[in-house]
Amino acid sequence: MKIILVRHGQTEGNREHRFIGGRSDEPVTKEGILTLEKRIYPKVEHVFSSPMKRCIQTAKVVFGEEDPEIIEEFRECDFGILEGKTHEELMEDPLYDTFVESGGELPFPEGEAIPDFNARCVKALQKAVEIAGERGYQSIGCTVHGGVIMAVMSQMVKGSDYYAWNVENGEGYIVEIDEEKWKEGHLDGTVTGGTLHRIYT
Repeated sequence: MKIILVRHGQTEGNREHRFIGGRSDEPVTKEGILTLEKRIYPKVEHVFSSPMKRCIQTAKVVFGEEDPEIIEEFRECDFGILEGKTHEELMEDPLYDTFVESGGELPFPEGEAIPDFNARCVKALQKAVEIAGERGYQSIGCTVHGGVIMAVMSQMVKGSDYYAWNVENGEGYIVEIDEEKWKEGHLDGTVTGGTLHRIYT
């Protein structure tokens, strides 16, 4: 099965380099829409999306899908006190300082921990693949968040760094999975090709 993972188009918060997570339901900017419209993305049989506005909008532009199938667990990470703020605005906050000094190992202050977020995102992708398999789809699109892409890719390619899978708005990855291994519960090693096939870098 081929999976096209696409990060949503640019939002105002993204443009201003703010932490825009699961608490901010921002739309894609006009500029972000125009950028997406200029690109050609692979065709897919079905589209899954985060429940957040920016991802649903992106599904429409990228895949022509007016009503993508929502998977709640694809929601972006809860950034806690970081939500909606820039790095500069947080520099005097001791909780933020502690988080940064941990190299991102600690949970986001009053937010989600990366391991919990990873598990949630993997659960979401497993749900999408299971639904697609039951319906006989061989290609699916997932319009999600940058954090979601980092989470699932870092878990499917063991030994890789979470932050190494970062992509910009409208970018993503094309991956292919071995469905039999996937059904057996093996996440690592199920990717048979395309892990380095970034789209629109």
